[in-house]
Amino acid sequence: TALHIPLRSEFGIGAEEALGRAVLAARMPVLVCWEHTGIPRLIHALGAHQVLGVPAGWPDRYDLVWEFTRRQGRWTFRELAQHLLPGDA
Repeated sequence: TALHIPLRSEFGIGAEEALGRAVLAARMPVLVCWEHTGIPRLIHALGAHQVLGVPAGWPDRYDLVWEFTRRQGRWTFRELAQHLLPGDA
């Protein structure tokens, strides 16, 4: 990639458990782009499903990033919105 950051694309829908293991084994921050109906399974695979504030499902919008941070074995969560205006793409 232009940023010289490794890109992995071997995980597909239904492979949330394997992706979760790879994320947990990573030694650097990880950005995961995933089909929104599979995100709850991925969160569960990470062991982050009981973190306060995590919605039970993904809302029907595509301008959100869910940020999970793990420090000393504990997860925190925050939702980051782009605040798109009508007609923005």
